[in-house]
Amino acid sequence: MASKNNSPLDDELSAEDYAIIAAALVALGDFFAFLSLVKAKETTEAETNKKKGKS
Repeated sequence: MASKNNSPLDDELSAEDYAIIAAALVALGDFFAFLSLVKAKETTEAETNKKKGKS
């Protein structure tokens, strides 16, 4: 008789596990999008200040 402790289904991720992983990846993506927006704003402000200084 086979042991139920080592069934293949125990080694697989559940739907909840996949949902948690997906949520973490979405949060990570949102964080990098935020950093991108901050960098874009800094670059725009630096270019604006550079143009004002040359005038």
